[in-house]
Amino acid sequence: MKNTFRSLAGRDFRLYFIGQCVSLVGTWVQQVAFAWIAYRLTGSAFMLGLIAFCGQFPMLVLTPFSGVLADRFSRRNVLVVIQVMQMAVAALLAVLAWQGEMTPLVLVAASLALGVTGAVEMPVRQAFTPDIVHDRAHMANAIALNSVTFNAARLVGPAAAGFILAAFSEAACFAVNALSYVATIYTLLVIHPTRVEHGGGRTSLREGAAYVRQFAPVRWLLITVVVASFCLSPYLTFMPVYAKDILKGGPDTLGILMAASGLGALSAGLYLANRKSVFGLGDKMVAGCFAAGIASAAFAYNSLLWVALPLLIVSGCATIIIVTSSNILLQSLVPDNLRGRVMALYSMSFIGVLPVGSLVAGGIAHLVGVQPVFVVSGIVFVAMGVALKRRLPRLRQEAHPVFVEKGLLQK
Repeated sequence: MKNTFRSLAGRDFRLYFIGQCVSLVGTWVQQVAFAWIAYRLTGSAFMLGLIAFCGQFPMLVLTPFSGVLADRFSRRNVLVVIQVMQMAVAALLAVLAWQGEMTPLVLVAASLALGVTGAVEMPVRQAFTPDIVHDRAHMANAIALNSVTFNAARLVGPAAAGFILAAFSEAACFAVNALSYVATIYTLLVIHPTRVEHGGGRTSLREGAAYVRQFAPVRWLLITVVVASFCLSPYLTFMPVYAKDILKGGPDTLGILMAASGLGALSAGLYLANRKSVFGLGDKMVAGCFAAGIASAAFAYNSLLWVALPLLIVSGCATIIIVTSSNILLQSLVPDNLRGRVMALYSMSFIGVLPVGSLVAGGIAHLVGVQPVFVVSGIVFVAMGVALKRRLPRLRQEAHPVFVEKGLLQK
């Protein structure tokens, strides 16, 4: 256990970690309420896909430029401004929901606003971690704990949202999220990040893109994350449909389903945080592709809650193994002077692809139903696992000199 949380020994990362735990729980409470109210108002799987697309599409367009921003300006200041803006959106949603003035147009506009702010925030947040982890030996652990933070919130947030929705209202969920931003804004203001020399006008997005093109291990990590994101989108988009129409439940059922996925993801984050080396992470990613694919196909036509929950646990665990392992390997391989821009491409690959997946999934679901979408996702996941397994020996050979130079290959 001490090894699992070793990076929390540093004051700055510890405070940041606590603030993120509080804020992310609020974010997930809002996300569940957002999905539930969208489906309640529209009753349309296509509208769920459209709203998800509006929230995620800015990641695809703006994230690469945010990577340049992360290498050019104070990352902490950018994060504080973004948190204040997102808190204002949550507060506005709480007021509109309380007054009964929520409409599909309001949901689309709010989703777009949150998507724009999120597109700016994510690459800056990824690049900010090295600024507050002052012992570089703890860097991989801190990255894994960031995943733990996110996925612990996935576990607690949906369960809390189900209770708040059932006992109070959707407005209360949005209000809880607005208040949760106080924690992260406060911790950002009191920590002391390492001073970073920003590149000003000298930074260029083309440098990061050229590095990815030339170095196959990084390129394949990003490709794998793209596939994982595409296959993850049905889970994020259609859980309200499964909860209401297939499992015949209510908002509490939706909370339980999302919490099950969060439990699997949390387990994966804790497992990766306990590892001391990057050794073997490629094999774990291959296994994750196979496990996620099988779980998705099995989940598609299931109508029993007690069967759905373990499948979601497996899927959540496998997906986070893939995505977080990719993050750890990227942070280990990429030169410091390119970190912001390459991690922007990682953010675009993970979150930016979700709108494409959501829109495609919504279109397929509109034509043939929701369940075939999960079968297709399973097939794509397995195909990625096969391709990565075949390529892995050569990718290891190319990455080996970098890992040796940095002393990262101890088992």
